[in-house]
Amino acid sequence: MPIPDHDSCELYADSIYTELKSNEDVERSKHFCENVKSFISKYPGMEKVCWEVASYLSYIGKKKLDDNTEKTYCSYVKYLLYDEIIKNKDITKHYEILSSFIIPWNTIISGEIFSEMDNCRPVFPNNNLYYYDKWKDMFDYCTNYTYIREKLSSKDTCAKSYCQYIDRSKDLFTEFVRICTIEDDNNCTPFFIDCQKNNPSIILDLPECEEYRKSRDDRLNTADGVSKQELFTGGPDSEEASLDLSTSMSTSSPSYSNSAILTIVPTLTVLATSLLMYKLTPFGSLLRPHLQRMTRTSNSSNKESRQSPYATEYNDINSNDASYNIAYYSGENL
Repeated sequence: MPIPDHDSCELYADSIYTELKSNEDVERSKHFCENVKSFISKYPGMEKVCWEVASYLSYIGKKKLDDNTEKTYCSYVKYLLYDEIIKNKDITKHYEILSSFIIPWNTIISGEIFSEMDNCRPVFPNNNLYYYDKWKDMFDYCTNYTYIREKLSSKDTCAKSYCQYIDRSKDLFTEFVRICTIEDDNNCTPFFIDCQKNNPSIILDLPECEEYRKSRDDRLNTADGVSKQELFTGGPDSEEASLDLSTSMSTSSPSYSNSAILTIVPTLTVLATSLLMYKLTPFGSLLRPHLQRMTRTSNSSNKESRQSPYATEYNDINSNDASYNIAYYSGENL
């Protein structure tokens, strides 16, 4: 088992990576990737990932670990590989790339350095990409849980950091509990069968996490208080909205005034020009008799319109009588 850096509160999964990285020997591992070079080299950075994975596996095999630790190390490399492939934005066919690593992986573990191939056999199920992205985090949580449970102490300067990590993983744990209750759901990782007992609440309820719980609750209460204050006072957003509204209103008035001026001035100009033409040019003498005739016709129409309501009422009455008489005579004919 690697020795985590307690001064930095390093977690167990992180210490595995630190150990593998510090013992990396890429140059001696490149030949394992020759058979898949033409395929994985199409994707930037993937050939280097293959060299690194081969180096990690070679180191694990030479280390002669016990079965459980060897399984943990190999699983860590597998989920690290998942993570590297998913993070590569140039890759669209994730499973094809992932499955291509089976050849160099099997080549390494079938050699003499691994006493038991089953401890490190590559199993890459074709699952939903959404869950591939979460498997690495879930594996790290399951790996770190036992380590934290054993190391956690109220006197430990890392207690608060460990409790925070467990608390941050609650939603992920709950999600996998739900997934793994569905029978034959391939999105449930095999290692989670043993991890289901690692409930975050068990550690968070320990006295060693009391200080963290208090600080967390204080932060939440403070956040709630700020939210409530903003709700009652209107908050900074309301002030900004009010400022924006007043600004838009003040800027709209000049634009409205400008539009009115632009409309009125041409109209007045046309009217003034027409009046001058009527008074001072021959056009006025030609137009005047026509206007007088229009005025007489308009006066006559107004006089008739004042009598029209009565005429209309009369016509309606007569039309009713006529209708009645028509109906009466037609009945008589029948």
